[in-house]
Amino acid sequence: MFSYKSRYCVAAAMAAMAALTGHVEARDIDLQSIGYFQFSPLPPTLVSQTDTLLLSDSPEYVGPVGGTLSAGTINGNGRIYFYHVNEMDQPHKIAIVLENQTAYPNTVHVMRQLKSVATPDYFAAGRDLSRKDLEQPLNESPNARPLYSLSIPPQGRKLIFSDLEQTPVYQDALFTGIVDIKTEAPVFARVMMLPMGMDAVDASHWAKNLPIDEIQLRGTYTGSKRNMEVTTPFDTALGGAFVEIGNDREDMFINGVDEMQNKAFVRDRGNYGVSYTLKIPTKGNEPFRLYFNPLGGPYSGSFTVKALHQQGARRGQTDTRTYHIGGADGISALGDGTILDSRIMGNYNAGDLLTLNFMPAGASNLPIRFLLIPESLANPQKHQTIAVNVPKDVKDSLGHPTQGTTQIPVGPIGGKDSNKGTVDTTKSTLTPSKQAENIAHEETKKLSDKAAAEAKKEAQLKKSKEAEETLARKKAEEAKLAAEKAEMARKAAEAKHAEIERKMAEKAEADRKAAELKAAQEAQAAKEKAALEAKKAEEMRQAEEAKRIEAARKAELERQAEEARKAEEVRKAELARIEAARKAEAERVETARKAEAARIAAEERRLEEERRIEAARVEAARKAEEARKAAEAKARFEAQRAAEKAALEAKRAEEERLAAEAKARLEAQRKAEQEALEARRAEEARKAAEAKAALEAQRAAEQAALEAKRQEDARRAAEAKAALEAQRIEAARKAEEARRAEEARKAEEARIEAARKAEEARLAAEAKRAEEARKAEEARIEAARKAEQARLAEEARKAEQERLAAERAEAERQAAEARRIAEERYQAHLEAERKAEAARQQALAQAEIERKAKERAEAIQRVKEQQENARRRAELARQQIEAERKAAQAAKTGPSFNELDDIHEDTPNVTIPNAVSIDELTKPRPTASQNTRRRDQRQPQVPQDQQYVQVNPMPTAPVAPLAPQNEQQNEEQNPPRIYPLG
Repeated sequence: MFSYKSRYCVAAAMAAMAALTGHVEARDIDLQSIGYFQFSPLPPTLVSQTDTLLLSDSPEYVGPVGGTLSAGTINGNGRIYFYHVNEMDQPHKIAIVLENQTAYPNTVHVMRQLKSVATPDYFAAGRDLSRKDLEQPLNESPNARPLYSLSIPPQGRKLIFSDLEQTPVYQDALFTGIVDIKTEAPVFARVMMLPMGMDAVDASHWAKNLPIDEIQLRGTYTGSKRNMEVTTPFDTALGGAFVEIGNDREDMFINGVDEMQNKAFVRDRGNYGVSYTLKIPTKGNEPFRLYFNPLGGPYSGSFTVKALHQQGARRGQTDTRTYHIGGADGISALGDGTILDSRIMGNYNAGDLLTLNFMPAGASNLPIRFLLIPESLANPQKHQTIAVNVPKDVKDSLGHPTQGTTQIPVGPIGGKDSNKGTVDTTKSTLTPSKQAENIAHEETKKLSDKAAAEAKKEAQLKKSKEAEETLARKKAEEAKLAAEKAEMARKAAEAKHAEIERKMAEKAEADRKAAELKAAQEAQAAKEKAALEAKKAEEMRQAEEAKRIEAARKAELERQAEEARKAEEVRKAELARIEAARKAEAERVETARKAEAARIAAEERRLEEERRIEAARVEAARKAEEARKAAEAKARFEAQRAAEKAALEAKRAEEERLAAEAKARLEAQRKAEQEALEARRAEEARKAAEAKAALEAQRAAEQAALEAKRQEDARRAAEAKAALEAQRIEAARKAEEARRAEEARKAEEARIEAARKAEEARLAAEAKRAEEARKAEEARIEAARKAEQARLAEEARKAEQERLAAERAEAERQAAEARRIAEERYQAHLEAERKAEAARQQALAQAEIERKAKERAEAIQRVKEQQENARRRAELARQQIEAERKAAQAAKTGPSFNELDDIHEDTPNVTIPNAVSIDELTKPRPTASQNTRRRDQRQPQVPQDQQYVQVNPMPTAPVAPLAPQNEQQNEEQNPPRIYPLG
């Protein structure tokens, strides 16, 4: 969120850029065509600014962690305005916590709370809050009911605007809002950005203060409500005018302090969070239009316009309309890259009193203008046309074809020449063809009369032309003399005007100095008076303070004596309590000792009985075990003897073995069962003895435990009695302490009440002194304001003079710049012609060089062809000589005719060792140096289809035949060279 004040300084440059780029999409009117830059300014005057503003916009982009964004003190009516972007990955929330730092409860009334949508579209968030600010206006009446109220105890903290707890701000989203409150005493407010779900009140104790960013838009300011008024009414008879807001000139930015930086000085550059009320009176005789014109950059917000009619039948009635810039009208923001964008805000009558309400929208830019344009300037009168139905072959009175049913210009309707150039199409009894014929005859007659008149007029013009030329030359001489006289008169008038302005400036400066001196004297007198009254109030305060201190000292002495007395009583009571507790503890210890001795004796008796019972049980078990073992041994012995007897009987009578064996088996089984029965009876007797012994031991143990329990119950009863006595003594001690504490509290309350009354008296004295100082300060401010108005009027007059001088200097500079540009263009033209001539000469030289190179290449080609022909002839001669030599050798050896036959099938093929084929000669052979050089240094490659010839490096003189060995040696020493053809 920026004010872009620097853009205001380059408004003319932006206008020129907009004109070049053709930015006309968001214009309801062409401002350049109606003289926008000649509109008259209507400077607004500050009437009042009230209430406290806590602004929270720095840091605008919050991350990588959250914390406290802004904090400040609000006393009475105040507003909290926040505007922040979440740059963290996780969603966060905005929280506002109020802290009562006084020693008394404080009541806070929440009058209004608004929030925008949280969105990455900054303009959408800013205009949403601007719209809601007008749709839900703050009720400023004294009897206005708050949304809710809350009481904050001394040193306590509470959360307001709880709806923010459920409003997540996601990454890269902008969130803005306002809270209007009313407090009964100073309250310290904190604006924080915290993770969702975190307790805001608890976090306000430890959240880290985030540093301010470079824009420095946070702090505590005075002036959340600003009333401004245009003192000079807009006159529709004087053309277009404008009212400019947010320029830090007529509409100054508010100043404040940042309490998070030890009350460092800060400025709200843009007056964001300030509610404006701007009144514009009008007068004149014609209607006018109101336009919105952004001057500092893109703007998207809402405005309310109230028109109080002061003339006509609707006198005393008020019309209210709200206009929304951006969003619903198809654009994101108005004024992007140009100062010529505009949006109409209604048509009004001269004499209406306009009242505009708005708050600078977040993400938008200042300054802005409200344009007031008379209807005659905004919609100039246009020429009109009428349509007539005439036959296609009919012409008008000037000889132009009518082309059937077409529109014919007739000038302004209702004028004195309204019938000029028209065609009479009234009804008649003639047929259309007859009407056309009559019209044609009339037109022909008119044309002939016109031709005669024109010939006569031409002759007259020819005669008067010479006289006019003579008269023109004479008038030109007179005009030259008149211009010289006018120039001299203008210079004299300018000198006179400058002298008058100088005298007026000196007078205004003297008046200003006198006003400043008078204001300084009045301020000094008021200051001295305030100092004297402050001195008296301070003396009274010191006397009251001395009385209060003496009373407090006496009360403190009495309190100390009372406390000493109470302390002595408490000490005595404590000694008695300690003695009683000691006795009770001794009795409790003795009782416990006796009970413990009885318990130990009972325990010893119980253990002894348990040992005796255990010994009896062990002895009975031993005896039973011995009896069982004896019975088992006897049974085994009898069984063994019966088995031996059965074996003897088996030996004696094998034939009776089976019967005897069965009988013996039955007898043995019976005896075994009997023995087992006896063993079972013995085991049952043993178990019964053990159970009897265990039962007796259990009974003895239970009796011993019962005795021990009775002793333990007696010990516990004694301890409970001792504890009850100790509790009674402790309760008595606490009651005594409570009584003494109550007496001390009452004494402290009496002391605090006395101190409070003394403090109230001191505060009343200080308030009276502050009121007197405030009145003195208001008197000084009023004097300073008057002096400032005089100074501003003087500065405005000087600024106007400087503007006129700057415009004249700018015109001269533009003329000089035009001359310089023309001279530069002429020099550039001459330089271009010179370069073109040099290029032409260079092209001719290059063409000459190419022609000579071509001739040289042709000469080289001819030499190469001659060398090739000579080589071929030498080769043919050499081959012929070789053939003759071979034939001579063959003739000497005397071969047969068959041997001399070249086509004999037994004759081997004759090959020449050093012969080179034509394909070998024409094969391209690139060198290694070409392949290893850089691309830009390589020789151009020769196409594969280009012919190569072998050129003998020897001169073209006749070559003598060579022997084979000499020829081979010559070819090795002088290898053939390859040259491209052409």
